[in-house]
Amino acid sequence: MKKITLLMATLLMVSMMITGCKKDDPTPDPTPSTYTVVYKIDNHYENLIMSPCFKMNVSYTDANGQLVTENNATLPWSKSVDVKTPFHAKLMGTLVYNEEELPDHVVFGFYRGIGLYVNGAGSVPMEGGMSGSSKENFLITAAEHPERLQFTTEQDF
Repeated sequence: MKKITLLMATLLMVSMMITGCKKDDPTPDPTPSTYTVVYKIDNHYENLIMSPCFKMNVSYTDANGQLVTENNATLPWSKSVDVKTPFHAKLMGTLVYNEEELPDHVVFGFYRGIGLYVNGAGSVPMEGGMSGSSKENFLITAAEHPERLQFTTEQDF
């Protein structure tokens, strides 16, 4: 009798282990699988507005991770790209101008940023600044320091 009871108890335990409750599925991640990266270059900073004679050659990382260039982009400029993380965003710019179109007083510089938007919420952290000078001083600076007319910003998401 003891053997039958032990056998029945063993069979009951084995059947309970085999037919036991299956684990709950893990809770799905509430964050979306795609995000919107916004690249932005503005033409004003505080009370300074960049001289309208400037255009910009802009390069940015697209959704496929490739660097895309837009030449002679007008300012302000922005581009939205839907991406999946991890994503390496890069934004580069070079001011371009026609010397004959420069005003007597030139305002130039950069105010740019890369931001990540999730379901429409987020921000583009802006950095940079602008300054003004005479046309002659601007041309001297541009000739002696062409790197001052360029920028690169990168951010990992």
